[in-house]
Amino acid sequence: MKKIIACLSGLLLLTTSPASAASCEDPRPLRFALSPVVKAEAQMAQYRPLVERLEQHLGRRVELIPAASYGSVVEGLLAGGVDLAELGPASYAMAMSRGAGIVAFASFAQRTSPLTEASTRYRSLLIVRRDAGFGRLEQLRGRTVSLTDPASTSGSVLPRLAIDELTRTPLEQFFQRVTFAGSHDRAITAVQRRLVDAAFVSSSRLDEALRRGTVAPGEIAILWQSTPIPYDPFVLRERLCPALAARIRQVFLGDTTALQGMFRELNMTGFVAAGDEDYREIRELFGSRQ
Repeated sequence: MKKIIACLSGLLLLTTSPASAASCEDPRPLRFALSPVVKAEAQMAQYRPLVERLEQHLGRRVELIPAASYGSVVEGLLAGGVDLAELGPASYAMAMSRGAGIVAFASFAQRTSPLTEASTRYRSLLIVRRDAGFGRLEQLRGRTVSLTDPASTSGSVLPRLAIDELTRTPLEQFFQRVTFAGSHDRAITAVQRRLVDAAFVSSSRLDEALRRGTVAPGEIAILWQSTPIPYDPFVLRERLCPALAARIRQVFLGDTTALQGMFRELNMTGFVAAGDEDYREIRELFGSRQ
């Protein structure tokens, strides 16, 4: 009897191991989605060196997908239509709360800038035109504001919590009109062009606008800033085959000499390892809002 059980156990191992290996996915092409931080055309050009490096290292085409919204990237991960993605901290929390089956593995390290002092963190800022005469938050009651995307950490999620906490008034009631610009750059432009009185944006995007000269020194005033926020995570689907996932990690966390031009263009110093624990506070915060 013991010999029969041993034989059956061995047979079970032989039949289940290949099935387990076969259950992983090895997509061709690899689908890489980007959350809409800047205009799609500019974003695709900025990330082209990374796409080319992935294609060389993985031996397959990589399809870069500029998403219309943060939420559409989450939906793509949930549906299995996206394999690799850059998410915002809040959209990562959203995806995890919905059981997306993803793993955070890397993030950018930013260059120290006037508004972004920590290399792996940034802030949410409430900005206005300096010549508009607004000097404190209460003066914006009944005015207009631009958010970026409903799932943006710095452009929507934290601002809603801050307005409620600071004014005891929900954001939609505090401001007379609330619009969504679709990206941080568009929200900054909306303030510059006086389309809205104020906007909530990422400190790293305002730093970048100042660096590129699209915002003049002294043109924008900051009325509020959040505590530091962990920078955006890169995530991959858990169902990717282990060898493929390992090669993707190697591109991000191994030798990145070929990507130095891209890092300079993005005002970053490189990639750093990241994991779920780095976003625990954001996940808890997001969970408290559900």
